[in-house]
Amino acid sequence: MGKLTPYDTGARLEPHVWVHGQTTSPEGRARPAEDGDFGRVDFDLDDGTSLATVYLMPTDSGYEMHIHQHGEDYLAVYGANEPAPPALMACASLDPEYRSRQMMRLGDGLDALGKEFADDVWYYNEGDPFAFDPGHFVFLPYERDGSHFAVEERYERGTDWEDPDRTPIGWTWVDYQMVPQPDGTTSAQLVAEGATTPADIDRLIDRARTWAQQCADRVARGEIEGLTPLHLRHGTQTPGTEGLTR
Repeated sequence: MGKLTPYDTGARLEPHVWVHGQTTSPEGRARPAEDGDFGRVDFDLDDGTSLATVYLMPTDSGYEMHIHQHGEDYLAVYGANEPAPPALMACASLDPEYRSRQMMRLGDGLDALGKEFADDVWYYNEGDPFAFDPGHFVFLPYERDGSHFAVEERYERGTDWEDPDRTPIGWTWVDYQMVPQPDGTTSAQLVAEGATTPADIDRLIDRARTWAQQCADRVARGEIEGLTPLHLRHGTQTPGTEGLTR
């Protein structure tokens, strides 16, 4: 018997391309392929059901990966980058008033998340990414383990972050989560990062909400502690941000 492959052992899900020639059969019955079928790949579980369908397509600022999940199992996406940071430079030409409104909208949205998840997640918005590394807005557990979600404003070249009239051209963000290691331990690793344009504020707030909810779920499972007498509310004792990575 030959050596088992990662597909045989279940270490990797096996990809199945939808289109072969001009024919596709995603539901098991062959039919002529349509334009929307091309490039789609299913990743199947051992029982033959598809966990997710994935495809990539070009955009004006780079490329997009679309993931259509078919079940309710948690699906982490590693190394995401949407859109490419150079796309932010084009946003400098947008109306400054519009960019300012979006800046306020983001701040209000993240502040609301900080209040909603205050029992499980430490949140600060000090506004100085140099004094309070790694960003202008940071979410992290009360029981510090290296995981965090941080957002940093990006400006036109030559703009000082202390300028009271500054208006970002966009935002960059990083998502660090606890990742299982081969030796059975876990460590905080970068699982996603990207850049957000003023038009994509809602998506960035959704990303922050997902991170905060995952942290709250860890507290509920007893993996880490939430707000306790040792981990006081905002403005008193922080869990510390030294050593966190942008």
